Amino acid sequence: MENIFKLALETGRFEPPQDFNPLDFEVRDIMNFIIYFIKVFLRQYYWVLTLRLSIQWFPNINPYIHPIYTLIFSTEFFLKQFKNLLPIILGMDMSAMCAFLCLEWIIRTLDSINFT
Repeated sequence: MENIFKLALETGRFEPPQDFNPLDFEVRDIMNFIIYFIKVFLRQYYWVLTLRLSIQWFPNINPYIHPIYTLIFSTEFFLKQFKNLLPIILGMDMSAMCAFLCLEWIIRTLDSINFT
């Protein structure tokens, strides 16, 4: 680890603060970072899921072209969990709404977690 900092200092592109010690991190800092990373990922996934469900309303969009297929492929495993649980009620698929509620609940729960 020290060799990386020495190399970075020699190139002149990185100058850490004078009191910076890379071994000074505590477990709570690492856990807070991991939870923050998961929250950011889930928020982005929320918008990907929103985009996928919005595109489904347009029947003339070909789902087999590359960007759309990737979008469908990346969200299908999450939606499939809810489609297996809930039946179609009066011709409406409520699994997407339940998936949004579950994802939002997870994000809000992670927002409330803070290691001090």
